[in-house]
Amino acid sequence: MHMKETQMVTPRPIEVSVFRLSILRAYYVLMAVGTMAIFWPDLISHTNDWGIDTGAQYSLLGALTPFALLGLRYPLKMLPIILYEFAWKALWFIFVVAPLWSNDAMTEGVWANVFACGIAIVLTPIVLPWRYFWQVYVAAPTDRWR
Repeated sequence: MHMKETQMVTPRPIEVSVFRLSILRAYYVLMAVGTMAIFWPDLISHTNDWGIDTGAQYSLLGALTPFALLGLRYPLKMLPIILYEFAWKALWFIFVVAPLWSNDAMTEGVWANVFACGIAIVLTPIVLPWRYFWQVYVAAPTDRWR
């Protein structure tokens, strides 16, 4: 005799307005254009004399471009990409910029990146539909393990 498997009913995600979806799409455009402009020219041309770290960094961040473009079609499904972008930049601020700044060792290059990365640090909390994110990615039941 088999026991009947109980099914959990997942509540329907809250509606996200068309306006909010448009803002998310604009954010994905900003991500795609930024990563295309900054990383792809050097990836394609091979003009930089990179060490393994810089090549890996450019490849990793360049890989965000197609996912940001996919966010134009699926803005809610691709929210983890926005959070990843926010997380790596927040970590960079905490573990790279803060020590440089506290030791008065900031360079022009670091300051330029502070501005570029700071845009995401400021905009992400504004554009992210937090209630939707919480309901779908945090409070929802987990997927089965087996």
